[in-house]
Amino acid sequence: MARDPDFDPCKLVEHGSGEFSLTFDDFDDYVDIFDEQGWLGNGYAWEGVVQVLLAERAPEVLDQVEFDSEADLFSVRAGEIEPLQEVAATVREAVVDLDVLADAITRAEEQGLLD
Repeated sequence: MARDPDFDPCKLVEHGSGEFSLTFDDFDDYVDIFDEQGWLGNGYAWEGVVQVLLAERAPEVLDQVEFDSEADLFSVRAGEIEPLQEVAATVREAVVDLDVLADAITRAEEQGLLD
């Protein structure tokens, strides 16, 4: 897994198939923010947060990626790197500005993206 500042805090993985994955599993610092709103801060919850934020900032990316999260891992796949750079920027925005994260959790819940 390559560490690349363009993808922090996520990790970019290149697959032999030519596809790419972007993963994020550093949930510990953000669990309390999810917990305050009654949610587990797991990969599925991060998927909802990212979907809400992408719908605002780069809705076209939602058509270019495939979410593949698990409880202990946020993961998204794409055939090209560019949409994953946008996903990484979205995650970065949420971890840098916790108000953005808290607001996105609320909106993801309202839109039924958390379960």
